[in-house]
Amino acid sequence: MQDAERNREEMKLRAREFLQSLEKELNAKVPPPAQMRDMVQKTVAEAKNDPARPHMRQRENAFLYQYALPIIFDHMQIVDGIGAEEARQSILSEFYRNMKNFCVQTPARRQGHPFTKILGTKPADIIAQWTGDHGAALRQACPDIAFRDPFPFRIVFEGKYFEAGSAGKAKTELVACAYQAFYYRALPYVPPRKLSPAWDYDFACLLVYDASKRGCLKAVWNSLKPEVRRGFWDGANVYVMILRGTD
Repeated sequence: MQDAERNREEMKLRAREFLQSLEKELNAKVPPPAQMRDMVQKTVAEAKNDPARPHMRQRENAFLYQYALPIIFDHMQIVDGIGAEEARQSILSEFYRNMKNFCVQTPARRQGHPFTKILGTKPADIIAQWTGDHGAALRQACPDIAFRDPFPFRIVFEGKYFEAGSAGKAKTELVACAYQAFYYRALPYVPPRKLSPAWDYDFACLLVYDASKRGCLKAVWNSLKPEVRRGFWDGANVYVMILRGTD
């Protein structure tokens, strides 16, 4: 039992070190906010008329799949010594069909469940869902990106892009997004079946690019007490990564 506990602690320490190094690498290589806003807007506009790029038609996806994912793919290989094909086999993405150089399968959880990831859903809306009066009674989780074996850390990612809004909106966005990352991490194990991968994650990462002019979202996160920020990882296995490039 002591050995098992020691192994879990060691794995968590190594996973955090990887995520810290990934955050540093992403901040060093993604464009600064003003440039990111322009590039994301251009990417989205071009993708709307390109049937081969449906995964770039939303700003969040343009940031995540055009800028973040290639850096993540390369960094996985540098840090943990795996090859390109091992990295590709390790990455799951909902748009895997459009990014076969980086990933091979969807992260969708095949087993339905009775709740959604929307924070603050009213009980009346939930019971309407359960009775079939408001969409499907059971919902399927499908995160943006996830890591599986052979990568040593099983991590599920919630990717976001925050561009405009007040400090109040930034507070709301931080709470809602962090909850969604925690929600994915909290869903229980589901074994694999045929082409459906297992749902089996030890850690979650909230990956956000704060493209707002004043850095409102990052400011809200930094305003939290250090012990609260540490509590996301120590108590919930959720790593919060808010990027602004070299701004």
